[in-house]
Amino acid sequence: MSRTIRELAKRVLGPTLTGNLKSKLRKPDPSEYSTIVGKGQFIPCQVEAYFLALNLYVEEKATVLDVGFGLGYGLNILAIKASEVTGVDVDWKVYDYCRDTVVGRNPRLKELRLYDGYNLEYADQQFDVVTCVDVLEHIQDYDRFLKELLRVTRKGVFISTPNRRPEYTNPDGTPKNYWHLREWSFEELDSILKAHSPKIEWNFLNGPFEGPFSRSSAVVENTLTLSPFIYRPQHGK
Repeated sequence: MSRTIRELAKRVLGPTLTGNLKSKLRKPDPSEYSTIVGKGQFIPCQVEAYFLALNLYVEEKATVLDVGFGLGYGLNILAIKASEVTGVDVDWKVYDYCRDTVVGRNPRLKELRLYDGYNLEYADQQFDVVTCVDVLEHIQDYDRFLKELLRVTRKGVFISTPNRRPEYTNPDGTPKNYWHLREWSFEELDSILKAHSPKIEWNFLNGPFEGPFSRSSAVVENTLTLSPFIYRPQHGK
């Protein structure tokens, strides 16, 4: 991450959070995952993805649902333009953490909720935009998950998930990140998303893990994340 972006992130997000997941030997159980390990994780490409969503898809005064809010820095970024931001997560540890660090400090944060990972207790088309950053790779039934995200949006869903790169992939094809159930190439994810919507706008964040990042509309050699916007099927052409 460049010095300029890091300084901006500190102003928007508060103190930088650090820490890494420890590798384990047994098969991952998604229900055991928590964003918080030690002091938590600060992931530069997540910050970049939230700013991408903010700049391209969140209009002034929009209502936004962030699914899998983690440490909450995405909530604060989205609130720069959105009039109301709601967050849901399956992790009670980050729920408690964000109640102390975000709730009451950001007047545009409407509410935080714990949920079961699939069923959103909101009405059809309740939110203008849904965001979901670094979550899809943790989901077992990703088709069910995507269908539910699209149900509650009027405009569409922004997701960001790792591009399956050789240096982050084991010889057997599984991700080196213990907690990722799978990672996709562009072609694989594009095929999955086309089953949910005929209109997908593709974005790619490129660069090393720590940044700096560039954005492109096509995959390049150093593409780090797949960050498409999936338009709700009934939403304009």
